[in-house]
Amino acid sequence: MGDSYPSARDLLDDWIDKLGSYDMVSSAEAKKEYFLTASDLATLFYEPVGGGVGIGSATKYYIHRYLVQTSLRKHGADGVVKKLEAKHKREEKKRMKEEQAEQARKRLMAAASTSTTEMTHIGRVTTTRIRIPRDSQEIKNLRGGLLNMVKENMGFKTTGWIILPYYCGRAPKNWRIETTGISKATFAALMFRPTDVDLESFVQNGAYYTEKYRASNFFGVDETRLTKYFEPEYVTQKIGSSVTVRYKPSTMELSISGNAETCGW
Repeated sequence: MGDSYPSARDLLDDWIDKLGSYDMVSSAEAKKEYFLTASDLATLFYEPVGGGVGIGSATKYYIHRYLVQTSLRKHGADGVVKKLEAKHKREEKKRMKEEQAEQARKRLMAAASTSTTEMTHIGRVTTTRIRIPRDSQEIKNLRGGLLNMVKENMGFKTTGWIILPYYCGRAPKNWRIETTGISKATFAALMFRPTDVDLESFVQNGAYYTEKYRASNFFGVDETRLTKYFEPEYVTQKIGSSVTVRYKPSTMELSISGNAETCGW
C-alpha cells in the first residue's frame, strides 16, 4: 500500500465525485457505499424500478447527491473519511490475497500441465494443455448428492401438481443448501483443485472461502439435468446457470446457493 495510499482529501473527493449529482444508486449499494441504514434511506426520495406480479418487489434507486448529503450529515466529513480509509484498507488487503491466490493457481497449473510445440508458417508456437484431474468416485457421489439436495430444496417433484399463482408467468426463487463434515481436501477436490489441500489458491474473506461456478460444471451434469418439465401441468422448474459455493474450514461447513425459476404457461 505504502506510497500509493491516497490522502484523506483524495478519498473524500473521489467518493463525492464518483457519480454525477443526479445519478441513481440501488438501495443495496446505497447502504454499502454511503454507510447508511434502511432508516436513513426511509426519508429520501427514490425511484422504483422493475417489480410486479410474480417477479417480486421493485428495486429502489436513490439519487447520489442526496445520499452524499445524508451520509455527511450523519457521520460528518471526518467520520466518512475514517470509513473510507477502513474500506480502502480492506480492499487493498483483499487485492493482496487475490494476487497471492492467483500465484498459487499458476503454480498448480504449471505442475499439472504439459507443453507441446507446434510449427507454423509464421514461426514456432508453444501451446499448453492443462490436465484437469478426474473426480474420484467419492467426489462424483458428493456432487450428485448435493444436486439432489438442491432439487429437494427447490421442490422438484416426480409426480403430482405444482401449485402456481393464478396468473401465468415466472416465479423466481433463491435457494440455499448446507452440509457439514467437509474437509479441506474434499472442498479443494470439489473446486477442481484436488492437489491444493492447504487451499493456497483460494481467497479467504473472514472465516469463509467463496467460489462461483457454472451449475452444470459444479454438479458434473449436462444442462438438461438442471431442468424438469411437468407435462400435465405445462410447468418447468429450472436451476439457474451459476452457483456460489462458500466453505468455512473452522467448522467444516459447506453451503451452496443460487437461483431458480418455475415457469408456467
